[in-house]
Amino acid sequence: MKQLYIIRHTTPDVTPGICYGISDLDVNGSFDEEAAVINKLLKEVNPSSIYSSPLIRCDKLAQKLFPDSVINYDVRLKELDFGDWEMQPWASIDKNTMDKWANNFMNQSPPNGETFHQLYNRCLQSFNDIEKQTTKGETVAIVSHSGVIRSLLMRYLEIPADKIFSLQLNYGCVIKITLHSTDYNQVEFL
Repeated sequence: MKQLYIIRHTTPDVTPGICYGISDLDVNGSFDEEAAVINKLLKEVNPSSIYSSPLIRCDKLAQKLFPDSVINYDVRLKELDFGDWEMQPWASIDKNTMDKWANNFMNQSPPNGETFHQLYNRCLQSFNDIEKQTTKGETVAIVSHSGVIRSLLMRYLEIPADKIFSLQLNYGCVIKITLHSTDYNQVEFL
């Protein structure tokens, strides 16, 4: 049995209504309070390995939660690249283009961005590498983003892509995944 603790970054410093993914945003002023809540959830957790997206909002949280640990940064754990939509108000994005993407986000990318399928595949490569490096009985922490977490849940719970956005993944959420076998995994939202 292996355990993964998946942690979404805290609230980023960005104006509400702005499209962002791969943009390297800092955390906002509530960071210390949000990190303290996460720390309480993880107080009994002592991961043998910690992985993080290299983006600032994840890096700061990983360092805050695990100050005496080596953080393994993996670019494959970055959020979706929204291409030309990055840092643009959602309201300013052409509705037809947005609808086309929303109706086929797995295979349709924002202009000059990546599809969710591309995100899923790079995340899957990272998850496979992490699993291979983790032995039975070990605990791993991963600090990342909503899209990456959704990819992880698609894999371990076999949630279809068209249902994955039904899950509410708040900033600072913590999800514990216990890998019992190749056929059985248990997920707990902390």
